[in-house]
This record gives sequence, structure tokens and C-alpha cells, in this order.
Amino acid sequence: MPNSMKILRGLVILAALVPIQPAVAQRDDADWLAQCRRDGWNRGESFCEVRQAQMAAPGGTITVDGLRNGGVSVVGLDRDSLIVKTRIRAEARTQAEAREIARQVRTVITGSTIEALGPRNHDDSQWNADLLIWAPRRSDLRLSSHNGPVSVEDITGEMQLETSNGPLALRGLGGNVRARTSNGPMSITLTGTQWDGRGLDAETSNGPLTLRVPDGYSAHLESGTNNGPMSLDFPVTVVGRIGRSISTDLGSGGKTIRAVTSNGPLAIVRR
Repeated sequence: MPNSMKILRGLVILAALVPIQPAVAQRDDADWLAQCRRDGWNRGESFCEVRQAQMAAPGGTITVDGLRNGGVSVVGLDRDSLIVKTRIRAEARTQAEAREIARQVRTVITGSTIEALGPRNHDDSQWNADLLIWAPRRSDLRLSSHNGPVSVEDITGEMQLETSNGPLALRGLGGNVRARTSNGPMSITLTGTQWDGRGLDAETSNGPLTLRVPDGYSAHLESGTNNGPMSLDFPVTVVGRIGRSISTDLGSGGKTIRAVTSNGPLAIVRR
């Protein structure tokens, strides 16, 4: 085998070869498996499985680009390793066929890029894979999903977050964050007393937006909705009159928090 091929094999980790160990399994996995086996898509037979891989944290931006069948969630931890859990669900006419489809689904990790790959979906057989990733709290991320949720919690870094059809949830973030969802709700929860980093630019085209702000938080807030009701459960000082948008300083001001929806209700609430 050429040396280049040996290096490539060393870089690529197939999580399909690493079933999750009982000592690592969490209660939420057991709940997910129970619900997965109970709920059906097309009255077919389901096969559900959880797999896990763990490795040293890679250098560079952690990337999940164009995930087609499922969502991605990233949570920050105080450690220098990367844990990738894959929740796979396959459905077909028989459980044996569903199991075979799941067997073909692979989580491929090449450097800092993570992919979920599998066979083409058909009317009588389909699959999806949700990626749950635990990463160092200081991490750069580029995440996108075509049809599934995207969520990030307790991470600080350079981030590009996007989903075409699905919810987007952000909690306890810092750094320079740009987040977009075309069709789905957006939930943003700020933590601490101010933003750590350059700021947040978040937008949903079609969906409700909820922004939760801690008491005593300082920032420059830019928010609004083009088509939808707007509610604030605490007073703010605005220059001019309140229309469809708000531009104001919270507390002593600070980094810009921009959170807007084009078509949907907006709620800004105290935590």
C-alpha cells in the first residue's frame, strides 16, 4: 500500500466500527432508542443504533457540512478530546432490511471534518443520523444541515451555523458567531454578564425567534421582526419609537447582539 494511502487510512475513522460501550451510554440514549423503536415513519420496520468514537481534539475548524439526513448538536467540555456520537435510525419493509441499511451508514471523521454517509433513501426504505459532538469549549465550528436541527452550547470561537429546514438553538456562546435558519424556529440563550468575543449575528427567515437575556446583562441589542408580533417582558430605552425593530443598549452596552426574524413572532425575555 502506498504511504499516502496509509496516511489517509490513519486520518479516516469509521465510527461504524465503534459501537457504543455500556459504560459510556447515557440515560438519554436509552430513552432515544426506546422512542426510535416505538415510532415509525411509513409503517415499516425500524432498526435503531447508537455508536460512538473518541479521539484527541483535531486542529482547525470542526466542520459538519451539508448534513442531509439528520441534525447536529455540539456541546463544549473542559477537555482536549472530541467525542462523536451517532444516533442512527433506519426503516424498511423488514427489520433485516432496516438493519442492513443501518450497517451501511458510516460516520467518517477526516481531520476536523465529520460526515454521516449512507445509501440513497427510497420510498420503502430510508435512514437518518443525528450527530452529537462534545468538543473543547474553545473551538471553531462550521455546521450546516439541510433537513434537521442544529444546536450549540457552551462554545466560544469562530462559528458559521446554518440549517435550511429545522430549528436552530444557541446557548452560552461566545466569540464571533453567525447563525442562519431558512425555515425553522430560533432559540438564543445568553449567559453571564456580557458577550465574550466580537458578537452575535443570528437570523431566521421563516420562524419564531426567542431571545433569553440574563438579568444585568450588558450588550448592544439589535432585534426585530418584519412580519409578526413582538413582545418584551422587561423595559428598554429606545431612541425614537418602537416599530418593527429595536436598537438599544442593555445595561452599560457592549458587543452587538443581533437577532432578527423576517417572518415570525419575536419574544425577548429575562432569564
